[in-house]
Amino acid sequence: MNSFVKTFLVITLFGLSSQAEDVSETANLMSELGPVRVIGSSQEELQQPSSAHFVSKEHLEQQQQSDVNRVLKQVPGVYIREEDGFGLRPNIGLRGTHPDRSKKIVILEDGILIGPAPYSAPAAYYTPFMSKIESLEVFKGVSSVPYGPNSVGGAINYLTRSLPKSNRAELELAGGSHGTQKYRGNAFFRGDRAGFMLEATHMQSDGFKKLDSGGPTGFDKNDFLLKGEYQFATELRQSLHWKLGYATEKSNETYLGLSFDDFNNSPFRRYNASELDLMEWQHEQHQLTYKTQWHENWGTWVTGYNNKFHRDWRRFDGFRDGTIKINNVLLNPSGAQDKLYHDIITGAEDSAASGTNSTDIAVLNNDRNFYSRGIQFGSFSSHELKNTLHQISLGLRLHEDQIRRQHTKRYYAMTSGRLASTGEAAETKDLNRDTTRSIAVTASDEILFGPDVKVTAVGRYETISYKSENDLTGTVAENSESLFVPGLGIFWQFTEQASWFSGLNRGYSIVGPGQTQSAKPEESINYETGLRFADADREFFLEGIVFLNDYKNIKDTCSFSSGCTTNNLDQSFDGGQAQIKGVEFRTQKGIQFNNVHVPIGLNATFTKAEFKNNFTSQNEVWGTGNILSGDPLPYVPEVQYSLSVGTNYKKYSQEFILNWTGKMYNESVQGSAEIPAQGLVDWSAKYSYSADGSVYARVDNILNREYLVSLKPYGARPGKARTLLVGIKHTF
Repeated sequence: MNSFVKTFLVITLFGLSSQAEDVSETANLMSELGPVRVIGSSQEELQQPSSAHFVSKEHLEQQQQSDVNRVLKQVPGVYIREEDGFGLRPNIGLRGTHPDRSKKIVILEDGILIGPAPYSAPAAYYTPFMSKIESLEVFKGVSSVPYGPNSVGGAINYLTRSLPKSNRAELELAGGSHGTQKYRGNAFFRGDRAGFMLEATHMQSDGFKKLDSGGPTGFDKNDFLLKGEYQFATELRQSLHWKLGYATEKSNETYLGLSFDDFNNSPFRRYNASELDLMEWQHEQHQLTYKTQWHENWGTWVTGYNNKFHRDWRRFDGFRDGTIKINNVLLNPSGAQDKLYHDIITGAEDSAASGTNSTDIAVLNNDRNFYSRGIQFGSFSSHELKNTLHQISLGLRLHEDQIRRQHTKRYYAMTSGRLASTGEAAETKDLNRDTTRSIAVTASDEILFGPDVKVTAVGRYETISYKSENDLTGTVAENSESLFVPGLGIFWQFTEQASWFSGLNRGYSIVGPGQTQSAKPEESINYETGLRFADADREFFLEGIVFLNDYKNIKDTCSFSSGCTTNNLDQSFDGGQAQIKGVEFRTQKGIQFNNVHVPIGLNATFTKAEFKNNFTSQNEVWGTGNILSGDPLPYVPEVQYSLSVGTNYKKYSQEFILNWTGKMYNESVQGSAEIPAQGLVDWSAKYSYSADGSVYARVDNILNREYLVSLKPYGARPGKARTLLVGIKHTF
C-alpha cells in the first residue's frame, strides 16, 4: 500500500464537524456529516434527501426575535414547553421527545456540541444567545444520525454570524416593555488573507412577573464573541479559523408557580417564598479549526474545542419537611392543612403558625461546574464508480465532559411576608461528579444514480465510558457502553418540480453515568417518508412528511425542572414500549399585488404520542402511579400550527404570526391535568431608511393573552405578557 493511500485512509477516518462549507466545490454538492448546506430557496429545499429544515438569516432579521422558542414554533415537528417567557432556558423536543431541558435532542453551535456536559448531564441549562445567531438548522430522521449522544428526536444547530467580505461596523439599540433594553455592537476587519469580527451584546429586562414583596423578577445578559480566519499563501488551499466566546447571565427566575385559583386571578403573580431565587452563570468557549483542500475532490479539517460553564442557582425547594408535596398544596389542596402551607408560601401566614419548624422554607443552592472538550477530525471526498458518484464523509470525534455538583440547603422562616434566615449552617446535600469519555466514528456515503436518484447510507459508532464519584459517601462507580446507530435513506426527484424521500434509522439515547434505576438505553426504530413540490416561478413550496418512531424502550431522566427530588436527580426510568407517529406539513406562497409582495406560510404538526404497555411509574416526569397502554406522553400536543402573513412594500416589511398549540397533558398517569390549547399572535415590522440602516418593532403576544405553559415543577406557570420592543440598527 503506497504512502498516499495510507495517508488517505488515516485522514478520512475523521469527521463530524460542519467546517467544510468552503473547502471545495464538491462540498457544496454533499449532504455533509456536519450541518446541511444553506438552503436558500425552495428549489434547493426540494433536493434535500431527508428531513432537514433551515431558518434563514432573512427570516431572523425580519422578526428580530431574542426567544428561540418563538422561532422554533415555526418549524414543523418541534415541540416547545415555555418556562420563563424570554427563552432563557428553552425546553425543546423533536418528534415527540419530552421537551424538558432539551435533554433528548442534540444542541450544536457551528457544528460543535454546546451543551454544558452533553454526555454526563444532557439537561441543557445553557443555550446560545440569539443575538449572535445568523441562522438555524433542524435535523430529524436520517439526517440526525451523525449527531450523538442522543439521536432519537434529532438535532438543532445554531449558526453564529458569519464573517463579512469587507470592513464594517454595526450598532443596534433597542428598548421596550418591562424595562427591556438591548445594546449590541460589532466590528469587522478584512485584510488580504485575514479577517476577524468582534461582537458584544447586553440585554436586560425587569420581567413581567410581580413578586408580592416587590423584589426583582428580571434578567441581565451579556455575550461577547470573537471570530477570525486566516488563508495561507500556499499552493494547497489552507485556512485557520478561531472562535472565542464569553457570556454571563443573572436572572431572578424560579421554579415556583401558583395555585389554580391564584393563577386565574393574577397569572403574573409570584409568591414571597421565591424572593431569594437567583440564577447566575458564566460560559466560556474556545474553538480552533484548520481546513485543507488536498484535491478538488478531497478536503479535510480538524477542530479542537473547549467549553466551560459554571452556574449557581439559589431557589425555593419546598419546606423543611420534605414529605410536604408542593404540587399537591398548589394544585390539589385537601383541607385546612394545605391552606396553611399555601398561606406560608405566599407570605400571608408566618412559618410559626404551624407550631413547629417543619414549615420553614428550604432554599437550595445548586452550584455546578461543567466542561465539554474534544477534537473533531473530518474529511469528505467524491469518487466516480461506473455509472454512480459516491460522496463520502468519514469522521472521528474524541470527547470528554464532566458535571461537578455541590448542592447546599439553607432554611428560612416566613416572617411578616419576608424570608428570614434561621441562622443554621448550610447543609451539603450533594457533592459529586460525573465524567464521560466518548469516541465516535461516523461514515456516510451518498450515492448518486444520475441526477435524479440518491441513496444515502450513514452510521455512527460510539464507545463511551462513565465514572461517577460521590465525595459524601466515598463511592466510585464506573461503567461503559458501545452503540451503533445506522440509517438508510432514498431520494428521487421524479420531475423538475417534485421529489420524494424515505428513510429508516435507529434511534438511541445513552444510559449515562451513575444510573441505579435503569441500565437500559433508550432505543427506537424511526421511519419517515415525504413529498415535496416547488415552483420557483410561482413562489410556491409544499412539503408533507409522515413519521413513526417505534420505541423498544422509552426513557426519561429526572431533573428538578420536572419535579423530581434530590434522591432521584439525574436518574433514568424505563417506560417500555411507546409509539410516536405523526404528519408534518409545510407550505409557502408568495403573492404579488402591483408593488406589494405578500408572503404566506403555514406549517402544521399532527402527533399521536402514547405508551404501548402497562406499567407503574415512579418517575415524576410521567407521574407516579399506573400508566396504561394508550396513555399520552406529557407535553406533546396532538395538533400545533404556525401561520404567517407578511407584507413587503418598497423599504417597509411587516409580518403577523399566529402560533397555535393544542392541549397537552402534564403527566401520563390517569387523571393528569391538562394544559389548555392556546393561540398567540406576534407581529414584527422593519423600515430600511437607507442601505445602511433600519428601524424595527416587535410585539409578542399582541392580543395580550393570559395562558398556562406548564404545571412543572411546582404549580401553574404563565406565558409571557404582551411585550413591545423597538430598535434601530445602523452599519458604518
